[in-house]
This record gives sequence, C-alpha cells and structure tokens, in this order.
Amino acid sequence: MIGGKGTRRLLLLAGGAALLLAVLVQGTIETRAAARPEASPLLYLPSGRYLDVAAIGFDAVLADAIYLWSIQYYGSYDITDRYVYLDHIYRRVIAELDPHYIDPYLIGALIMNVEAKEPEMALRLLDTGIDNNPGRWVLAFEAGFICYEDLRDYDRAAVYFEKALTAPDVHPLVRRLHAAMVDRSGDPRAALRLWIEIHDTTDDAYILQVAWNHIHDLKVAVDLAELRLAIEAWRARHGGPPRRLEALVAGGFLERLPADPEEHPYHYDPALGVVDYTGVPVVGR
Repeated sequence: MIGGKGTRRLLLLAGGAALLLAVLVQGTIETRAAARPEASPLLYLPSGRYLDVAAIGFDAVLADAIYLWSIQYYGSYDITDRYVYLDHIYRRVIAELDPHYIDPYLIGALIMNVEAKEPEMALRLLDTGIDNNPGRWVLAFEAGFICYEDLRDYDRAAVYFEKALTAPDVHPLVRRLHAAMVDRSGDPRAALRLWIEIHDTTDDAYILQVAWNHIHDLKVAVDLAELRLAIEAWRARHGGPPRRLEALVAGGFLERLPADPEEHPYHYDPALGVVDYTGVPVVGR
C-alpha cells in the first residue's frame, strides 16, 4: 500500500506528465496553426490512441483534463467554427483515452444535439459509450430520449430504451417510456402487453394508475382493430356485414367477442357494419 509520500509523488508525476503532454500538444497546435491560420487548431489534436501512448499510463488524468478544457472551449461563442471537430474531440480523443468515463459521453452528446444541432452525431457518441459501457443504462436512455424528443423516431427510441432495460439498476421510468415508444411506433398489441407487465409488477399506486390508463385505451384500440378485421372478412365472404357481432364467433371469424374495458359490449351498427367504442378514452389517444 502506498503511503502519504508515495501518493504525493504519484500525483506529482501524473500532473507533470499531463502538463508536459499538454505543452507538447499545444506547441504543435500553435506551430501548425500559424502555418494555416484558417484551419481550426483542433485538427492537430491527436486521437486518443496516440495520446494513450504519450500519456505513459495517465490516460484518465489526461482525458479529464481535455474534457474540462472542452467544456470551456465549446462554451465560447466567439469561436465560430468550434463545432467542426466536435466528434473528433469527444469520440476519437476523450472516449479512446478513457472509454469508461461517462460524463463526456453525456455532456458531449448534449453539446452535439442542443448546441451544434447534430443529433445523429450525438447518437454516434452515445453508441460508442454504450458499446464501451453496456452496464450503464443512462447512455442508452439519453440516446432513446434524443430519438423521441428531437428526431420523433419512435422505432429507434424503442430500441434504445429496450437496450437500457438490459442494464442493472435501470430506473423504472425507462420501462414506461419503452412501452410508450412501442405504442407510438404503431404496435398497440405489443404495447398493451408491456403495459400489462408494468401494471402486474409494481406496487406503486401512481404507476398502477398510469399503467391502467394506457391498458384501458390500448385494449379498446386492439379490440376494435380485431373486430373490424373480422367484419371485413365476413363481408368479403358473404357480400355484406353480419347482422350481429355474435355471428363472427359462430362463423369462426373470432375466437371470442371482446367486451370494452368497462365490460360492456362494443356498439355495432349492422346496417353499415361499423363497430365503435361509446366510452371516453382515458389517455386521450
């Protein structure tokens, strides 16, 4: 075990190594930038794999230093072309120096998405973080939220939220977001199963109510879709709609006749062959 003096020597060595490397990198940047003043100096910052060798074992220290510098750099609105090498700094430098450093993935993605207006770039960075840290659910959660909130791509959002659910200690909110994205992506039957699972595996009164609200409306959507398909199948065979919905079961078009969430039969107009729900949706779908 290293004692107090040994620890201080180690920290001094780490600081000295990081400082020396920073001086060397900065010197290279200034020399080359002088030759090409129009080019961004960040072009000359080597990738993390190169810096990993130069850091002589202090990768995490250097990654932290570059990350802290990047926050100040990308917060400076005087640098008009500051986003040109944004992907390089976070995905090729910091992430390669310290693949398990979570904050730069999250902050880098935030800068890419909100400031640079590059959500796909943010997703590439988060994908790198997910690959390097499969047990950290927050990375997949952030990616899913970008797909949901910014891209309105509910299929991709559902995939990311499902990936987050495989991580330990995932927040319960992710299950609800996953179910909501499956619903928005156009699969109410799968969404209904997910909300039933959420309802049946929680003791939280609030979550129970939220889940039941979704189950209520999704059951109506699934039932009506099933009934309408059966009516159309009957119409195709018999040339018109059935006189009663019960005929769909007797004729083998349905296994059973569903009732609405309030245990009432769905309203049916035999003259038009139209079935509908006379109640009020809870979630307001």
